[in-house]
Amino acid sequence: MFDTKSSFILSKLGIQRFQSRKNNPNSEVLFGALWGDILTLLDKSFNELEENELKLLIKIIKSVSEDDSEYPFSKEINNLNEIKRKPKLVISFTDFKTNSTKEFSPLIQSKPLSILVNSQEDKKILWSKIKEYKNGP
Repeated sequence: MFDTKSSFILSKLGIQRFQSRKNNPNSEVLFGALWGDILTLLDKSFNELEENELKLLIKIIKSVSEDDSEYPFSKEINNLNEIKRKPKLVISFTDFKTNSTKEFSPLIQSKPLSILVNSQEDKKILWSKIKEYKNGP
């Protein structure tokens, strides 16, 4: 994984690391990461997250997971068909809604990580949803 400086230098040399994907409303392309049995849906690729966004995401996952060990990162997801079993929780950090996420329950909807990092109010809303989830129905 390249850091921002390396990516900038490579772009100035005309070398692209990856092809950027545009979200087409008719397509089911998504970005996500599976953390054990918790699925997080992201507004960009897991590898494109900035350091502060990644740290916040890890804190969120640790707050939801039952064990206090290191976060159980499994893999990056680009298609819901890659998931072998239904996750016990889905946290969506996206603004778009896909028809495929309707089959997942429970689902916690949140603002994108790039907004959460700088918004205490949005963090409070997310933490209250997580607390509600942990306390049960």
